[in-house]
Amino acid sequence: MSVQRLSLGAARCLSAGVARVQASQALVAQKAVAVAPTRAQAAPAEVAQVRSMSVLAASKMVGAGCATIALAGVGAGLGVMFGSLINGAARNPNIAKQLVGYALLGFALTESIALFSLLVVFLILFA
Repeated sequence: MSVQRLSLGAARCLSAGVARVQASQALVAQKAVAVAPTRAQAAPAEVAQVRSMSVLAASKMVGAGCATIALAGVGAGLGVMFGSLINGAARNPNIAKQLVGYALLGFALTESIALFSLLVVFLILFA
């Protein structure tokens, strides 16, 4: 007996819920008719253009991020180079001046790689 009462109560709740959903859908449909079409409905080509522009912007950011990986390599290279300079000058102070000259040449060449990398990043982002 109690199972029948539960099933009747569940059926009433379910039918009331379905009636509410149908009534709300009818109201939404009436409001949709009264409202002017949105921009997306008016021009689907515009929406596609905006999406393609956002994909283009995202791909530019990803490309610029990948191009900045070279800057990390430059930083690591400079650290190793000047660490070796200090180590070599400490081991043999007589040739410290010659080592500094080589280190400055290596610094200039390594920094040129960093500048080329930054040039590529700015070309990707702004060109």
